[in-house]
Amino acid sequence: MARTGRPPKPLALRVLEGNPGKRKMPRDIPQPIKMFSAPDPPDRLNEVARDHWIYLAKKLQICGILTEIDVFALEHCCTALSIAQNASKKITETGLVLTIKNEDGSLKTAIKSPFLAVYTEALMLFEKYGSKLGLSPVDRMRLKGIVKEGKGDEFDEFLRTGKAARR
Repeated sequence: MARTGRPPKPLALRVLEGNPGKRKMPRDIPQPIKMFSAPDPPDRLNEVARDHWIYLAKKLQICGILTEIDVFALEHCCTALSIAQNASKKITETGLVLTIKNEDGSLKTAIKSPFLAVYTEALMLFEKYGSKLGLSPVDRMRLKGIVKEGKGDEFDEFLRTGKAARR
């Protein structure tokens, strides 16, 4: 029988959020080993996905969310971001609407760019796997007690204070 309702949130995220509902925390959940350093990206990732891996793995490891078995979800996230980025470049190059012409050069029809579907599907995959790691904007805003390394970038400053960083 299929489960209904919202899927359960990982225990590590519940602990970081501070258990606002004061519900009993489960103790019998098998806990995979946390990683003490960000793992190297797998060789099968392309260059763009490897860059995303390096960034995300370091952030997740600092938060204490990344474990040995989470690397597969992280790999899917990075691959999806890479596909979305490549599709976005193609959309920029070709436009949102492609025109198909007759042999005489007259307009036959206009269609939506097929790269738009690729872009949308890749972002949906990123959202699916990223939410499992706490990467969605809602999950990120709920996290408390994250150890920050340094000052962060302008976006981190905006999320923390609600104000744009001054230059």
